[in-house]
Amino acid sequence: MANNDIDSRPLETVTSTEKAGISHVEQSVLDDFSLAKVDGYVSYGLAKSRFDNLTIPQTIWTFKRVIIIIISVYTGYICEGFELNSSGSVIANAGFIKQFGSGDETGVRSLSTTWVSTWSALLNVGQILTFTHVSWFADKFGRKASFYLAWTWLALGCVFINVAKQALGKLCNGAGVGVLQVTCQIYAMEVSPNKIRGGLVTFQAVWSDIGGIIIAVMMQQLNSKYPDNYLLAMRILWAPIGLMLICWILAPESPWFHARHGNKEKALKSMRWLYGGVEGYDYEEEYSIIVKTIEHEKGLLTSKFNTLEIFKGINLKRTLTVMVLSAGQQLAGLVIISTYSTYFFSLAGLDDPFLCTVIISCVNLFSMICWCLSTDFVGRRLIVNCCQTFATVILFVVGALWYTGAQDGSVTGGTVLLVICCLWSFAFQPIGMSYYLYSAELPSAFLRTKTGPVTFFVNSILGIATCYATPPMLLKMGVRSGFVFGAFSVPICILMWLMVPETKGRSAAEIDELYERKIPVWRWTKTVTAVEEEMQTVTQIKGDVRGETKEIA
Repeated sequence: MANNDIDSRPLETVTSTEKAGISHVEQSVLDDFSLAKVDGYVSYGLAKSRFDNLTIPQTIWTFKRVIIIIISVYTGYICEGFELNSSGSVIANAGFIKQFGSGDETGVRSLSTTWVSTWSALLNVGQILTFTHVSWFADKFGRKASFYLAWTWLALGCVFINVAKQALGKLCNGAGVGVLQVTCQIYAMEVSPNKIRGGLVTFQAVWSDIGGIIIAVMMQQLNSKYPDNYLLAMRILWAPIGLMLICWILAPESPWFHARHGNKEKALKSMRWLYGGVEGYDYEEEYSIIVKTIEHEKGLLTSKFNTLEIFKGINLKRTLTVMVLSAGQQLAGLVIISTYSTYFFSLAGLDDPFLCTVIISCVNLFSMICWCLSTDFVGRRLIVNCCQTFATVILFVVGALWYTGAQDGSVTGGTVLLVICCLWSFAFQPIGMSYYLYSAELPSAFLRTKTGPVTFFVNSILGIATCYATPPMLLKMGVRSGFVFGAFSVPICILMWLMVPETKGRSAAEIDELYERKIPVWRWTKTVTAVEEEMQTVTQIKGDVRGETKEIA
């Protein structure tokens, strides 16, 4: 940022000329008031929207168009849920086993654990393939162009699946999901009002769970009516692929992308499409917030802008936090109770493993709806950390069910196992989706597209490792596998309590400030930022977003 040495000078000595030079924004509200200073940190002009003074219900009503656009952009996540759940469901289908399994001495065909592991790991391999270039692509051509890149990969995957090239189809679908994971939540982060950002960014999981329910129900029906034709379920993937293309055409490019490239007119055009008709919306003021935040973060870079910046200075802590969350997703039992759910319940001796998978998928959907509705009211930190603690305990309980006869055909033991898995699944959903949310919120605006691929890479590597380790582990240990994942989850749980901050309602500039001031994560909620002080000053002078001048408590 220009004039970084202002931090060390008394606030009253900062001249109006220096204030005007702090950013390159043509219309600056800095002429109307003095800069705010808290604990030695000086804000650099308005960097938080006055719309953050609205209540959550008021924000929802005011920004209806944005909400609709984000929900429509997330339709692609139906494919993610479809892919994540198909791995564990299709491998229990008789037709799939007949085509890809091998026979024993009696002629009975079955899938080897190595084949099962490879089949599931292909999704992670496809994700890694896109992580090598998606950040460059999204920064150079835009978030919307990245949506079309995801569509291309998913369409290719469907083509390969329909011509029985399952491995190639799985790989391409994984690549498409990888692009979605990096760009969709970043887009939602950049266009969402701060007050309701958490619910909107995490809404992707609702679409993902809907996709999971679709494939689970399809596989249950096919297993009973068409046990030899697993491709019927796979072909339904064409429906969401066609739907997402229509939705993405209607979505504008992120104004943050245009602002980073200095294209003010294009940024304002996107903002008018997103926020047109919002009473009291000052496009120049809101654009200046974006530019000031970007310019401030650009001034903090230690060297030439590249991926290594995410491992330097305060950015290192941000990156490590999201890495812990991404590792926690894979080590909290995802593969045994979600990815291999049907396989897991089959080994546990339950009569209808497909039905169990449908039940789990419905629990997932209910959990994510609760998470989306509560994250902006209650916050992220408390919910995520409590869920991680609870899920860790549940994993040890799952392992202990071995000693109650849960895997010996006991009806009572099997029922208890299903109930316990439902509780785990309900708690796991906020954990699994938290790193998507935090990977969009915690990195600086300049480094979002570079932090995401790195943290998702960690998730994919662990995903490949667990995909290969879990099938033989399930065969050897059964439900006692819960002990293994429980042991890994304990240190993750401790690190999350120490590293995961509360970002509810915070603007990108506020998150920058809290990290720069080195505020402990457990104090973020009660900390008043210089950015907040600045916004309140502006509100007192210019009035609230509806034009009324009043003091904000």
